[in-house]
Amino acid sequence: QRTLDRFGFVYHVNCHSMPAVSSPMTAAGGSRRRADFVLGDRDGTSCDPAFTALVRETLQGMGYAVAVNDPYKGVELVRAYSEPMSGRHSLQIEINRALYMDEDEFHPSPNFARLKIDIDALVAAICDYASAQAIPRAAE
Repeated sequence: QRTLDRFGFVYHVNCHSMPAVSSPMTAAGGSRRRADFVLGDRDGTSCDPAFTALVRETLQGMGYAVAVNDPYKGVELVRAYSEPMSGRHSLQIEINRALYMDEDEFHPSPNFARLKIDIDALVAAICDYASAQAIPRAAE
């Protein structure tokens, strides 16, 4: 609340990992390769669409396949921490485990280092975006 009061906006990013392929229990059926990243903004209701677009375009610019709200729209935390009309923006980011680990052996893959660099760059882009949106207010 203090951050919202001070700057006028809050950007909450809720990160998860997802299996590389869908399970037979999903609507699409099993063995469907998932996107590298899935962004969930609860069909545009949990954050400003421009924020979702920034994250999508940043990741796509790095060469990743990005889906929005398919198959994950955002979970309870995204809903609970969002109220875009009041400056509270929340986005879920699902990261495909195949990007950074061997899912059978549960150890980092050779791509782990590259993904770390790219995630660091994504965080920097999000911070730059949030800084540009902020409305500095006097501290109380």
